[in-house]
Order: sequence, then structure tokens, then C-alpha cells
Amino acid sequence: MNSVGFVLVTGRITTKKTGGFYNCNRFKPDELKMKTTENVKLAMEKYMHYYSRYVNHERSRKFESKLRDSASTKIRELQRKDQSTSWSDVEFIQKAVEVLIDCRSALKYTYVFAYYLADGSQKELFEYLQQQLERITESLSEILEAPVEKFDRTKIMSTSNSARKRLGHLTEGVEDGLSSNNVSTTISNSSSTFSSSTTK
Repeated sequence: MNSVGFVLVTGRITTKKTGGFYNCNRFKPDELKMKTTENVKLAMEKYMHYYSRYVNHERSRKFESKLRDSASTKIRELQRKDQSTSWSDVEFIQKAVEVLIDCRSALKYTYVFAYYLADGSQKELFEYLQQQLERITESLSEILEAPVEKFDRTKIMSTSNSARKRLGHLTEGVEDGLSSNNVSTTISNSSSTFSSSTTK
């Protein structure tokens, strides 16, 4: 995805694979001096902050789309190692890959949404949910890229379930308008989900 893609979406010109960017998903204007002569620089810094993360997720999404074929290969390998293994015993791998791709696609566009979101409690909540989804997405990606002999069914299923729930929290938050009435409940639900997934 080149810069045209981001410009078309925004509507104006302005883990390892992704460089751990979920640790700095927030744009911090206070780190730049707000002098009049630096307004253009600030605008460009803001644009590049969101655009670079948009591009990173698009690149990761394209890479992870190839995991569909890789997942099929790993499924066949597991079935070959254990002739008694049925499709229902290994389909969790394919489902986890689809969750990963869904999360990555959603995360890409969260940076378009965040670009226009005004500072305040709504943006703080959005960025919190965005960060939590990024963390679990990177964890799921790392797990699914491991050799098949290192696959842990319980870990893959719990991580993919957590990723699906976090994606739901983010989309529900946006649909509900990220209103102050929903802030504490959404954060509480997201935090409890993360805690339960990391303790398994």
C-alpha cells in the first residue's frame, strides 16, 4: 500500500515485524515545540506518525495473508504425523489465521480514524483499545509463525479468542461513540480479557 492509499482514505494530503510500534501508537504533540513557524512541521510529523503505522499494518496484513497457505501446510503436516487427527482437531489453526488477518486489517484503519479524532477522553480510550489490540495481534502473529512442532493448541486458541474479543471491544467502542458513559465499562472488559488470556 503506497501513500496514495492512505491519502484516499484520509481524504487529504497531509513484535519484530512491525518494529514494536504498538508501544508508541499515540501521537504526542507536546513533544514538539508549538511555535508558529513550526506548525507545518507539526502537521507533517502528525501525518507521518499515522501514515507509517498504517503502512506497517498493511505490509504485515499482506504477509500474513500468505499464512493461509502456510496454515494449510501445517495442518497437513500435523495430520500426517498423527493419522488419527481429524480436521476438527486442527481447524483451530485456520481460524486463528483468519482472526489475525481481521485484526491486522482493522488496525490499519484505526490510524486513519485516530488521525482525525480530537484530543480528549474519547481519543484516550480509543488509543488504549488500539494498543491492547496491537499487543495481542503481535502475540498471535508470533505464535502462528512458529514451526508446527512448537504449536500449542491451548495457547493458540486462547490468544486468538482474546484477539477476537479485543477487536470487538474496539469496534463496539467506535460504534457506541466512545462516550464517557462507556469508557470505564469498556476498559474494564478489555482489561479483564487481557488478564485472563495472559494467565493461561
